[in-house]
Amino acid sequence: MPKLKLITFGCQANDLDSERITGLLHNEGYTLTECEEEADLILLNTCAIREKAEHKVYSRLGSFQVLKRERAGLKIGICGCVAQQEGQVLLNRFPYLDFVVGPAQLTAIPSLLQTGATRSVVTTRAPGYSYPVDAPVQRQSNIRAWVSIMEGCDHFCTFCVVPFTRGRERSRPPQEIVEEIRGLKRQGYREVTLLGQTVNSYGRKLTPPISFVELLRQIDQLVDSQMRVRFTSPHPLDVTDELAAAIAALPSLCEQIHLPVQSGSDRILYQMKRGHTRDEYLKKIALLRARTPEIAITTDVIVGFPGETEEDFQATLDLMQEVGFDGAFMFKYSPRPHTEAERMPDQLSEEAKGRWLEQALALMNRLSLERNRAYLGRTVEVLVNREDAKGNTDRHTGRTRQNKIVHFGGEGVVDGSFVSVAITGATPLYLQGEMVGR
Repeated sequence: MPKLKLITFGCQANDLDSERITGLLHNEGYTLTECEEEADLILLNTCAIREKAEHKVYSRLGSFQVLKRERAGLKIGICGCVAQQEGQVLLNRFPYLDFVVGPAQLTAIPSLLQTGATRSVVTTRAPGYSYPVDAPVQRQSNIRAWVSIMEGCDHFCTFCVVPFTRGRERSRPPQEIVEEIRGLKRQGYREVTLLGQTVNSYGRKLTPPISFVELLRQIDQLVDSQMRVRFTSPHPLDVTDELAAAIAALPSLCEQIHLPVQSGSDRILYQMKRGHTRDEYLKKIALLRARTPEIAITTDVIVGFPGETEEDFQATLDLMQEVGFDGAFMFKYSPRPHTEAERMPDQLSEEAKGRWLEQALALMNRLSLERNRAYLGRTVEVLVNREDAKGNTDRHTGRTRQNKIVHFGGEGVVDGSFVSVAITGATPLYLQGEMVGR
């Protein structure tokens, strides 16, 4: 049997795309291998959201040059957002690269291999949702599943390459999504995460249109409390009272939201074209917490945007403290091809961006610890999943409904089960406890 080495960079959408690639190639007889030296096909599923992620791809690809020379018949391909962004440039830069496939054309990979096509670029994006409903997906987990409900983004934030690599918003028909989740429920999955670049914009372009909240209601009616439902990532503009009410009322919907803010400065938010002000974002937070006081809120923050001043950066720190985020993904601003911000004057030095990032991370660690310490003495529901252990093999591991990782002790614990855990310890990254019931 031919062997596939698949290397994935980036977000949950890429994780799902890799599961799709694995499913497509499993049907062609491929089996996965962790060893590059024994692979017949090496695929890099790439991320272009930041320059650092792109450089990692090029570094890894460069390491395969000798292997390609030594292994007759070895095929090497690049998929994902860097493939979409760079296209033919990749083939010109890396003469040992066999093909380049964008994220909307994953189903072309088997035919490229079957025909023996080399030096091919497949990045054309057809209208509509790109992955056929009957195409295979080989999931990495039997407990949690990614379910894509839409692709692309129409917001065109000035720092973001997503509209250029993933295209404009395209939503799947709701009946397809519900049927996919019905199948996952039948297979015993305990949690699904609905994916979209702006997931709560779902359904507006469908005929007839359907709201994101109505989709959540349909899913909740199907799964009730037997499965957990999460979604990522929403845009603040589409956080409505209706969505806040759904999080509070629907039994399946977890009390957790990842709501990117990017900056706490009105001036920088305007330059980013985020479409909202600082106060408008804070009103969304207040709306969510009024409906669901125990909701966990995480975010994304960019530091060092072009023209950002110490005052702007301090406004971001102040907002982080005012909200009291549970966690955050924090990054130095990175110029991206085709974006407006790449062409803006007053690009900041790496030294300044690095210094600000250190300060923001230190504050976030303090806030995360404070939020996690609030769980001390409480008993929480945990979905047991050894995939969350990350090397901690001495204890069981799982996540709360608020998406907090919990390491805990107990006898007779079954992976995929829901258990009650009394919280006895807290760090910025996880909770600790002891099982007290099932």
